[in-house]
Amino acid sequence: MNAEQPIALAPTESHDELKARHKKEQKDLQAKVTGLKKTATKGDKKKKKEVLAEVAQLESSLKKQQDQEEKDWIQANGDPNASSQADQNVTTLEDEEEDDFDPNDIPIDHLSMEPEPAKSKQPQQQQPSGGKKPNRQKARKNRKAQALKELQDEAEKEAAGQVNMNEVERKAIEELAQVMGVKVQDVTADGHCLYNAIADQLSQHYQKKTSVKDLRHDTADYMRENSDDFLPFLTNKQGDMMSAEDFTEYCNDLESTAVWGGQPELLALSRVHKVPIWVVQMGSPTVKLSADVYPAKTPLMVSYHRHMYGLGEHYNSLRPATAQ
Repeated sequence: MNAEQPIALAPTESHDELKARHKKEQKDLQAKVTGLKKTATKGDKKKKKEVLAEVAQLESSLKKQQDQEEKDWIQANGDPNASSQADQNVTTLEDEEEDDFDPNDIPIDHLSMEPEPAKSKQPQQQQPSGGKKPNRQKARKNRKAQALKELQDEAEKEAAGQVNMNEVERKAIEELAQVMGVKVQDVTADGHCLYNAIADQLSQHYQKKTSVKDLRHDTADYMRENSDDFLPFLTNKQGDMMSAEDFTEYCNDLESTAVWGGQPELLALSRVHKVPIWVVQMGSPTVKLSADVYPAKTPLMVSYHRHMYGLGEHYNSLRPATAQ
């Protein structure tokens, strides 16, 4: 396989599963947006602008990611005749309940709104009996929408001038990889990126052909059998130490869903395959898992990205930088 081509692994999810995952990611984003909005105190225009800027970046990142995944899936599997825009259900600030983030709280005279036209001096005509009254609720809603749009436009302009952390991180990791004699091989961000990266590494260095399903199964089994090595370092959704029941659910999800993996799963993978795993990341020393346990073995190398996508971490494979 040409090292410059994307990793050609067998598809790990159907189109319905892809759409279901996209919907879940959109719900996660909606929850995150709601949390961000609550950090903006009433009347704090500067904070609201910062929130809008961050939301714009998150929505743009998710849209780009999901559009690319939809395109990749169709290219690999054909048009299912049921595809839809990946961002169709992405909730924007305008779609949220107005009470959570009310632009009417912002003094109107602080916004660049057009002045209202001067009132006519002519006497108003009396409405016929039974005629419709002015819709004050609709007019108020329109004023809110206009105020929010101006605020969001201003926030987007500021966001355009902010540092692109994705690009900064990408460049930093590529420079580290070059020094180590490897190069970044992109892996699809489908929830299985860690396992796809490890599968690519096993193929590159040990000629082992494996699947995401097998890697997830082996990882979950190892963690179940060695729970004492993992349970003290894991927390549940409330931030508390996991109970035995929490841990069982965690391992079951790890094995049967597209839930993301991290350092605990990498440690388990290194023990299952009896090889060290190195994790290269920006701003931190390379993490070398099981390097002391298997010092003579060629390490599997992956890169860890915090800023590549808006909703969470991502892993890529680091292939040897051999001459073409």
